[in-house]
Amino acid sequence: MLQISRNVFTVPTSHIYFDDKTKKGRFEAKIAHYTHRTRPSRQLQKKQTIHVLLQHDASIFLNQIPEEISEILFTHVIEQYKTDTISDVSIEQLRQFQRFYNENHHSKDKLNRTEFNKLLLLCEKKGLVLTKIENSLGETICYRVHIVDGHNVLLHYVVSAANLQLNIVEQANLLLCWENLKLFKNLGYKTYDFGGLDQDGQLLRCGHIFGGEEVTVFSGYIANSFPLKVFAKLKNWRKKVN
Repeated sequence: MLQISRNVFTVPTSHIYFDDKTKKGRFEAKIAHYTHRTRPSRQLQKKQTIHVLLQHDASIFLNQIPEEISEILFTHVIEQYKTDTISDVSIEQLRQFQRFYNENHHSKDKLNRTEFNKLLLLCEKKGLVLTKIENSLGETICYRVHIVDGHNVLLHYVVSAANLQLNIVEQANLLLCWENLKLFKNLGYKTYDFGGLDQDGQLLRCGHIFGGEEVTVFSGYIANSFPLKVFAKLKNWRKKVN
């Protein structure tokens, strides 16, 4: 489990990741925000995501990969790209990602100061890993931002360059996904969470290609007093409609 604390509209709030069935869910803050909790709760929103069990035998992954994908992963194509992993993320490296995200993401939602500060808190907890892939010219094609706790990985952000050909972006995403799965498997992580079925189609395709299975997780706010329960319900409702 990973936990960070900050104030949300002056209310002390704990952000809790990877809370599992063995935890009792106690928290010191007045309100707790859970992300992809596996323990069911009627106060949280149910969501489907894709989990890849990383410690399965490598042959299980390889046998499920379609031939056309294998040609991308295991031929000279990979030589056209360079992948980079940043596990000790600096403020400047995080700002570089923020700029890339805001310049290339199609959604109106930008990575704002509030979210940036939350990512900084995750960095302080050693709970953030950035990966990216570049072409032979050193141009960044895709970023992936992962939240980690030593056992679990949650894909939190994915963004690709908007000015490149679609086939190049798809190739690069497949390669980066494969390299990320190998990276976290070799580091001893158990589960890779693809972030939810509301992600884009290419991302979900990656999850299924590499043997992922659909599971149910729960996210949202839980409060420990009546006024804050109203606040929590409002936050959960706003998150649902957005």
